[in-house]
Amino acid sequence: MENKKKFEDKLQELEEIITTLENGDVPLDESIKKYTEAMKLVKECDDELKTIEEKVNKIVSENGELKDFDVDEVK
Repeated sequence: MENKKKFEDKLQELEEIITTLENGDVPLDESIKKYTEAMKLVKECDDELKTIEEKVNKIVSENGELKDFDVDEVK
């Protein structure tokens, strides 16, 4: 079973990498490794946000089926 990190943990790790890279005290090889790791985290977070957005944009109709949320229907 894969130990999946929470979204918030990924963001925290990303912030730490950015801070490290901004300090400029990291050798080039390590910087490239950290940059690659950061880009992987950005993609994972972006994918997760897109999935959450899709879920939020759905509502449960009276018969229990999921349907797209349409703001115009509310008015």
